[in-house]
Amino acid sequence: MKKIQLKPGVHLVVMPTKQFKTLNIAVDFAAPLLASTTSARALLTYLTAVSARKYPNQQAVAQKTIDLYGAQYQTDVTRFGQTHHIRYQLQMPAPIYLNSADAGYHLLTDAFDFMRDMIFEPLVTDKAFNQSVFLQEQQSLINEIDGLIDDKKRYAALKLRELTYSLPAMQRPTLGTVEDVKALTPASVYSAYQSMVTSDEINIIVFGDVSETDILPLLDKWPLHSRTQQPLQPFYRQGLRPVTVEITETQANLTQAVLMLAYQLSLAPDDPQRFTAVILNALFGGSPLSKLFANVREKSSLAYTIYSRWQHDTGFLTVAAGLASDKVELADHMIQAELQAIKQGNIKREILEAIKTSVVNDYLSQQDSPNSEMTLAFSRLLTRRETPTNEWVNAIMAVSVEDVAQLAQAVVLQTRFTLLPEAVE
Repeated sequence: MKKIQLKPGVHLVVMPTKQFKTLNIAVDFAAPLLASTTSARALLTYLTAVSARKYPNQQAVAQKTIDLYGAQYQTDVTRFGQTHHIRYQLQMPAPIYLNSADAGYHLLTDAFDFMRDMIFEPLVTDKAFNQSVFLQEQQSLINEIDGLIDDKKRYAALKLRELTYSLPAMQRPTLGTVEDVKALTPASVYSAYQSMVTSDEINIIVFGDVSETDILPLLDKWPLHSRTQQPLQPFYRQGLRPVTVEITETQANLTQAVLMLAYQLSLAPDDPQRFTAVILNALFGGSPLSKLFANVREKSSLAYTIYSRWQHDTGFLTVAAGLASDKVELADHMIQAELQAIKQGNIKREILEAIKTSVVNDYLSQQDSPNSEMTLAFSRLLTRRETPTNEWVNAIMAVSVEDVAQLAQAVVLQTRFTLLPEAVE
C-alpha cells in the first residue's frame, strides 16, 4: 500500500482496481480520544451529513447525490483504541463506465468538489453552525443515544464498557452522552470543527479504477494544510484488576436477561500471538463452530444468543449472551467451564482446523467488499503496520492446539454485568 504525503499530517492512498464498477472516496479525521470532545465530534457528523454552505439542507444534499448518478454520501463516527475518528464517504458509479472520457472526468471532478464542499465549507454564520439545522440534528443525536439505551443488548454492552475501562474516555459511548449533547451550542461545535480540520490527522483513500495522476490535481483544490503530528495511540492497555467487578441491574418490560462478561487478553500490538488470539476467540465464542455456540446454546439450550469478541485495540475479550433469567447462573458457570476446557487443551484438532479455514476464508472475502478493503487500509494507516495477506494466512494456519491452550492461560475475567427482568409480584 503506497502512502503519499500531501502535507505533514495529511496522506493519500489510491487503491486502483478494476474489480468493481464503483468508485469509493473516504476521508478520515483522527484525533486523540477525549471524554470532553466525544459528543461534539459526534454531532459534527450529523451536521455535515445534511448541510453545507452550498447545500443548505438535506434536500439539496440529496439532489446533488442524484446528480452524481445516484451516489451515496454518508458520515460516520468511530473509535479505535484511544483514537476518535470522523469519516466521510462517497460511493458512486466509476467514471470510466460513462459514455465518454469527458463525462467521466467531469463526474470525478464534481464528486471531489462535492466532498470538499461538504467537509470544508459547512453551513456557518459568525463562527457558529446554522441554528435551525443545529437544533434539528442535536435532537437526532439525542434520539440515537436514547435508542441505544432502549436496545437492551446495546445498553448492557455500554454498561459493561463503563465497568471495564479505567480511563474515562474509554468508558464513554462513541456518540457521547445525552447530557453532554444537550450542553452543546452551535458555537462550541464549530470550535470542535475548527480543531478537526486544522489539527486532526487526515487520511484520504480512493478505491476504484483510477490512478494517482487522476486524483492529485483534484485534491489541490482542497484546503489541506500542514498540521503538527498528534501522538495518536491506537492501542489501549490497562492493568489487571485483582478481583472481578460485578453489577446486576433489573428493569421492567424485559422479556429476557442479558449477561455480559469482559476478560482481559492483553497482548503487545506486534505480539505474534495476536494470530493465536484470533483463533482462540473463534474457538471460544466467535464462530458457529465455537464451544459457546455448540455447547451452551445448541447442546444445553442455555442461551438464545451467545458470542465472543476479541478487540486487539483494547486488549479485552467480551462475551454477550441473551437468555432466560432463570438460566443466567448455570450459563455463566458453563461459559467459565468452556474457557477452562480450552486452557486444559480440550480442543478437537479437526474443529480447530475447520475454524482456521473459516477464519481465513472470512478474511479473504474482505477483498470482495470495497468497504472492508478501505477499513483495513485505514487500520493499517493508523497502526502503521501492514501484514501481507500471505503472511497473515500462514500465521493463522500455523496456530496449534498447544498455542491456543497456552494463550488461554492469560485470559482473566475482569467484569460481569447482568441485566435481569424486574420480578413480577
